[in-house]
Amino acid sequence: MKRLFDPFFIGYGALWSIVHVARYYKYPLPWLNGHLTDCIAVPAIAHLALTFTKVYILRNSRYTYPLSYLLFIAAYVAIAFEWVMPLISPRYTGDIWDVLAYFVGAFFYYFVHAKYIVYKRSTLK
Repeated sequence: MKRLFDPFFIGYGALWSIVHVARYYKYPLPWLNGHLTDCIAVPAIAHLALTFTKVYILRNSRYTYPLSYLLFIAAYVAIAFEWVMPLISPRYTGDIWDVLAYFVGAFFYYFVHAKYIVYKRSTLK
């Protein structure tokens, strides 16, 4: 569990919680509500998936996802939530800015969060 709950992942959860509590109390936070949650979606998904992969599948704590995997996750989420879901439900709307936010999140995870994980691992030796 220690691998899962690093400061970045806790931050993703905190931001998501703030947005949803504000929605519940009918006080939406426009920019956070609209695009920041989309930016943190891919890093949160990638971090959960990577932790599961490291611990239960590969049993290799040094493994990291290549950028291509993260871009695939962003593309998959974009297709699902910005193209397919709007066809199925009026609750969803396709938005090119959300697609951009998913890819920004993928690059953030690769260039910032994943580098932090490698750095923390190297300083623990």
